[in-house]
Amino acid sequence: MTDRESPPRAKRRGREAMRQAIRQAMLDELVEHGYGDVSIEGVALRAGAAKTSVYRYWPTKEDLVIDALEHVLPSPEGHESAGRIREDFRAAARMMARSLAEQAGDVLMTLVGERRRHPAVAEAIMERLIRPRQRAMLELLRQAAARGEITAGSASAIPVLVGSGLLLQHFMHHGTAPDDEQIDEYIDQAVMPLLARPESSGPPA
Repeated sequence: MTDRESPPRAKRRGREAMRQAIRQAMLDELVEHGYGDVSIEGVALRAGAAKTSVYRYWPTKEDLVIDALEHVLPSPEGHESAGRIREDFRAAARMMARSLAEQAGDVLMTLVGERRRHPAVAEAIMERLIRPRQRAMLELLRQAAARGEITAGSASAIPVLVGSGLLLQHFMHHGTAPDDEQIDEYIDQAVMPLLARPESSGPPA
């Protein structure tokens, strides 16, 4: 490594630190002010960045919101099968609950509350954040069907929507994410009964 090579790497680290500061500033501004009252100027000021730096990486406010949330939600690529569908749902639900317990929950609830006033950003969140994660869980259901754990008809969007919906409803009603015991109850009482075993009307064991 030469002295000439060192400054660019330090500069790259500095740029990434600045981008992360801007993402965090956007999340903080969303919780405090709501999407409609957030401005790029306010985000830049909070992050200690120039407004031009924000626009360099995110052409629109919507782009920055999506990217900031992307960095605090579990990755859809993180859902690898444990070989049992119940364990797959438990792992995914616990990852989501951890995100809800942190700032992601407050941000999502803020955006849900403004859905009617800002339908475009709500749809962008659904398309770029929520649906990819739902598709990842649906793929785990299809894998479970392929290995004979559940019927092909059980590999539908309904168990995914029920599971994720219960997590969000819990957060909305209680202001906190469900703990591991509550997650297990939701999965065992609401999700697993929807998953029939081949040649059986009952849920997987």
